[in-house]
Amino acid sequence: MKKLSTKTFVISQCLILLLGLVFISLLYYVLNIQNPPTIALYSPGGGPVTSEPRSLLISVEEPDNDRLVFKPSILVSGKTTPNLPIVISTESSNLVINSKSDGQFSSTLELEPGVNTITISVFDVNGDSRFETRTVYYSKEKI
Repeated sequence: MKKLSTKTFVISQCLILLLGLVFISLLYYVLNIQNPPTIALYSPGGGPVTSEPRSLLISVEEPDNDRLVFKPSILVSGKTTPNLPIVISTESSNLVINSKSDGQFSSTLELEPGVNTITISVFDVNGDSRFETRTVYYSKEKI
C-alpha cells in the first residue's frame, strides 16, 4: 500500500469539503425555488403587523384647515371608499356616519367656542384605517 503525502491528503480533504458545500448549496437553492418560505410578521403583542392600506383613501373637502368661523355648526364633507363607516371626532363628541355608494360623505358638526380639532377617520373591513385632522376656530364674536 502506498502512503499519501501530506500535501495530497490536505488537497483531497479540501476538494471533498468544497464538493460538499457545492452540493448543499445547490440542494438549498432547488428546495427554496420550489417551496419558497412564507414569512408572517407579528407585533410584540402577538397580533399581525398591519400594513398600510393600499385601496383605502380619504379626502376631506370641508372644512379647510385653520379655518375661522362665526357659526356654531360646520359642514364636514369629503370622499372615501364606498359604504364604509366614518368617525368624525372632536374633543367633546364623536359622530359615526357611513359613506354613500359613490364614496361621498357629509355631516353637520356642532362646534365649541375656541379651537376645535376635528379628526375624520375611515375604517375598512380588514381593520385598516386612514384619518385626516382639521383645526377650526369658532368665535361667537365677529372680528
